[in-house]
Amino acid sequence: MIVNPPQAAVPSASRDAAADMPEPTSSPSACESIRMLIDAWALMIGRYPGHAIATRAGVATAFANRPLAFFNLSTLAQPFPEADAFRAALKQARATATSSPHPSFLALSGDWAPGDWEDLAADAGWLRAMLMTGMRAERLLPPRRGAPALEFRLVGDTATALDLGTVNALAYAMPPELFDCTGEMTLWRGASFGVVGYVEERPVTSAAAFLVGDVIYVAMVASAPGLHGRGYGEAAMRHAIGLAEEAVGPRRIWLHATAAGLPLYQAMGFAPGPELVMLHLAPGGSWA
Repeated sequence: MIVNPPQAAVPSASRDAAADMPEPTSSPSACESIRMLIDAWALMIGRYPGHAIATRAGVATAFANRPLAFFNLSTLAQPFPEADAFRAALKQARATATSSPHPSFLALSGDWAPGDWEDLAADAGWLRAMLMTGMRAERLLPPRRGAPALEFRLVGDTATALDLGTVNALAYAMPPELFDCTGEMTLWRGASFGVVGYVEERPVTSAAAFLVGDVIYVAMVASAPGLHGRGYGEAAMRHAIGLAEEAVGPRRIWLHATAAGLPLYQAMGFAPGPELVMLHLAPGGSWA
């Protein structure tokens, strides 16, 4: 007969440490992830003069009307399991996209679309750009390493805000001028905590935490190329979240991760939900 071996007694210090560990976070659903994305973008984009925020025919729109595509976002806000309804939603999103002089994205959940949704989207001129994963944590896990030597500055002036944009531009290999919109200080009013980490006056990492309803939403996490693996991104996130929690108290934390950031966020205690797909409208063609 096989029996379990006797368990060694757990030292009291270990029991105390275990008691301090956060409870595992359940994975968010597609509905929760989409709702959080819509709410977070509405809050951020709603701070820009000249913004356009609306929901029409099941498509939620948050356009800052700035050159940065990330800040012009439409989202399919409800399931469209039937092909005809899905095509109609794509047409609505296309009308919004083509009415703006700036590039934009369309976010959707494949779980809310027909099985051949990608072919239907391509027929309507929408092409896959990137994947994002909604993630949430009740509390962060303890750091896995010591804090790196960084000087953090809270975004409170245009220069620091533009440095935050520059770090993100470098991380995404995009022209820095596209991120000039991060220097508009209306974005940083209220319970908003953008931070930039510096090494010898050089901006090398960034993160931002926004209070969205009763949730701390994390965005703009980036590190300059060639500096990954040093713990900079994690340190920036923890600093921004810490500032938010000092101001409003502990809250559930949300973010939407690219594939590159997913392992870090899971190690910090974030539970992943279903993937969301970001599409862009192809230039030219009969759909333009």
